[in-house]
Amino acid sequence: MRAGAALLVAGAALASAAASAEPRRLVPTIQPLGLVVRELGGDRVGVSVLVPPGASPHIFEPQPSDVESLVAARLIIEVGGGLDGWVHPLLAAASAKPERLTLLDLPGLEPLPAAPGGHVDAGPHDAAHRLDPHAWLDPIRVRDVLVPALAAKLAALDPPGGAAYAASRDRFVARLTALDAEIRATLADHGRSFLAFHGAWRYFAKRYDLTEVGVIEEAPGEEPTPRELGALARRARDARVSAILIEPQLSPRIAQMLARDLGVALVTVDPSGDPSDPARASYTGLMLWNAQAFARALEGAAR
Repeated sequence: MRAGAALLVAGAALASAAASAEPRRLVPTIQPLGLVVRELGGDRVGVSVLVPPGASPHIFEPQPSDVESLVAARLIIEVGGGLDGWVHPLLAAASAKPERLTLLDLPGLEPLPAAPGGHVDAGPHDAAHRLDPHAWLDPIRVRDVLVPALAAKLAALDPPGGAAYAASRDRFVARLTALDAEIRATLADHGRSFLAFHGAWRYFAKRYDLTEVGVIEEAPGEEPTPRELGALARRARDARVSAILIEPQLSPRIAQMLARDLGVALVTVDPSGDPSDPARASYTGLMLWNAQAFARALEGAAR
C-alpha cells in the first residue's frame, strides 16, 4: 500500500474511533435539568443547555441559531407544562429528530396544578398547560422519578455505558437522600410563611411544609394591580413575613417597592442555577443554597 493511501486509511480509522468516542449529545431546555444530566451522565455525555445562565425560561426567546444545538442531539430533555414550549418550533425546524424526555410526563411525578392566573402557553383545553412546571425544585421527585428515568434513557441510548449510568444513578440517589435531610435540618426551627416574587416554589413548599402567602407576579412580566399589591401586603403583614424572595433572572423592581412598604428584606433564591458559580453549579449545591436562603427569609415569619 502506498504511504499516502495508508495515511488516508489510518486517518479514516482515527476519525471513526473519535466519532464513536464522542459523548452522547444531550440538550436540556433549562439549566437545572442540565445540572441533573451532568451529575448523572458524567464524561459519557455532552450537555448543551438552551436557556443560558441568568435568563428565565418564562420569557426566553430562542434564536434561529439555537436550531444548531439540536443538530447532533441524541436526546432533548424538557420540562413541559408550557414552560419550554418555545423548543417545539426549534425541533420542527431541525433536520434531525432527537428523542425527547418530558419531566411532567414521567410516571409517578404527580405534578401540581398551576396556580390560578399562572402562566400558560396554550389554550385552556390543553391539560398539560394547566400544571405547575417547577417540579425540579422538589429533590425527592428528582430522586424518585427524574433520575431513574434519565438513567434508563441514557442506558438505552448508550448500552455500553449501562453499568456506569446505574452506578451514577445509585450515587446520585444517595446524595439526594442526604440533601433532603440537610434541607429539613436547615429549615427546622424557622417560620413557615414566605412571600415570593414568582410562583416557582410550590413543589419545594409542599415537600418542606412551608406556606406560600402569595406571589408578586404569577406570570413573569405581568405586574400586579395596585389593588392586588395592597391585598398582598395585608396578607404579608398578617403572616409576619420578614423577607421577600426574589430571583436573579427577573427584575426586582416591584419587590423592592413592596419591601420598602412592608419594612422587610429582600432575599435571593434561584430556581435555575449557574454553572459559573461553584455554590450553584450542581443540582445538590443549588438546592442547599436555596434552602439556606429560605432559612434567612423565614427568620421571624409566622410558624
